[in-house]
Amino acid sequence: MNILLSIVMLLSVAGGLYLATQILTNKKPPLSAANIHGFIGLAVLIVLAIQAYSMNKLELWIALGMLIIASLGGLYLVNNQKKGELGPKSAVYIHGIFAIIAIVLTLISIW
Repeated sequence: MNILLSIVMLLSVAGGLYLATQILTNKKPPLSAANIHGFIGLAVLIVLAIQAYSMNKLELWIALGMLIIASLGGLYLVNNQKKGELGPKSAVYIHGIFAIIAIVLTLISIW
């Protein structure tokens, strides 16, 4: 399960880096890329919740909470994109910072 979680997180990070690069260079990323990133992020949340429950580590529960907060930021960004606007760059940074901290915390905890 640790390998699955790591792989799914890596896929989500790759999509997030692509989307962040597009937005921070004032380009509108394809909505399909944002949706794929969101669904992979949802898979991360599900697998992380299973791991947090099975391993019962406080760090994993904290990481799960941080990723839930990051996902709310992601929903805000994709909502702006559906309106035809680019999300505020500050929201991109906040979303990314929460996600990166949670991912690092998760990887340290499971390995």
